[in-house]
Amino acid sequence: MTLSIGFIGAGNINRMHMKNAQALGCTLAAAADPVAASLEECKKQFGIARGFEKWQDLLADKSIDAVVVGTPNKFHAEQAVAALHAGKHVLLEKPMAMNEREADQIVEAARRSGRILQMGMVNRFRNSVKAVKAVIDAGRCGTLYAGQTFWYRRRGIPGFGGWFTTKAMSGGGGLIDIGVHMLDVALYLMGFPKPVAVAGMTYNIWDKLDGYTYTSMWGKPTPGGRKDVDDYALALIRFDQGQTLQLNVSWALNIGPMQPGMGVRLMGDKAGVALDGLDTPSIHGEEAGHLVDSTLHYAKNDAGHDEMQHFLECIEHNREPIATAEQGRTVQRLLDAIYRSGEERREIRLD
Repeated sequence: MTLSIGFIGAGNINRMHMKNAQALGCTLAAAADPVAASLEECKKQFGIARGFEKWQDLLADKSIDAVVVGTPNKFHAEQAVAALHAGKHVLLEKPMAMNEREADQIVEAARRSGRILQMGMVNRFRNSVKAVKAVIDAGRCGTLYAGQTFWYRRRGIPGFGGWFTTKAMSGGGGLIDIGVHMLDVALYLMGFPKPVAVAGMTYNIWDKLDGYTYTSMWGKPTPGGRKDVDDYALALIRFDQGQTLQLNVSWALNIGPMQPGMGVRLMGDKAGVALDGLDTPSIHGEEAGHLVDSTLHYAKNDAGHDEMQHFLECIEHNREPIATAEQGRTVQRLLDAIYRSGEERREIRLD
C-alpha cells in the first residue's frame, strides 16, 4: 500500500521525515509552512507537488492519508487534534504539547478518531535501545528498582533568542527539548511504571545572548531575542512500586568533559544495564561467583528511517505503535510536574 503523506512544517525535523518517507516509497503529497522560502526549498528538494501557507488547507485535502507534525511546540496540540478530526493518521514530533491539558486533548482526539497517533520518540528505534530492552524483558536484570538518565551539554542552547528559547512558543527549555528524550527512553526501558511523585528544579542562568559564551550553536542566534526558559533541570521521580528515576539535563552548564555526556543507567536486583551515549549498551551482573561486565553488540541502524517504517506498518496493519499517545501524555505530565515542583519549591504528588 502506497501512502500519501503531508507534512505540517518545512523545517529540519520534517525534512528528515520527508527523506525517510520518500525512501520508503511514500507519496509526498504536500507540505505546509508559513515561511515561503523554506516551503519552496522543501518542494524542490523532495519533489513535493503542492505547498500551502496554511496547514488547514493541507488537512482539507482528502487524498492525504497521514500527516507528520513537525512545528514549534505551541502548535502541536491544535494541529494534531485537527489532523485526527480530519481523518488523518498522525506522526507527532516530541514534545507532545505545551502542557498536560493539551496532551489530554490529543489523546481524546486520537481515541475518538480511530486513527493512528504515533509519538516522535525516535530513540526507541535505535537498535542499541532495542538490545537493552530485550535483556530487560528476558529477565536478566530481575526487578528494576532505580534508574538514572542524563544529557549534559556545556554549551548547547539552540537558536538563542528564537522560538526554542521563548516559553510562549516552546513551553520550556532544555527539559522539554532534550529531557523529553531521556525521560521517554528510561520509562520505555522500565516498562512505563506509574509515577506518583516528582521533586525537581530548573534554572535559567544564561538569559541574554551577550553574556553567553559558546563555540557552536544549532540554528542561528537572534540578537536581542528572548530567553525565558530553563538551561538546566534535575528531578527525582518516584513510582507506585517504589522505583525511582533521577534526571539531569542541560542546555548549558559549567561542567568539565563527561564521558559519556548522555545516557541511561538502570539498576536491578540481578543485574544493571547501561546505555552510554545511547549507542553503547552493556549489562553488569554476576556469574559463577564473579562480577561480570558485558558489552552488547548489535547491528547499527538509522533510527529515523525505522521510526517512519514503523508508523507506516501500524497504519497498514491497524496496530498500536510502540510510542503511544497515552505514553506521550505520561511524559508530558512528568515535564509539567518538574516545572511546577521547581516553581513551587516542593514535591508534587501525582496520585
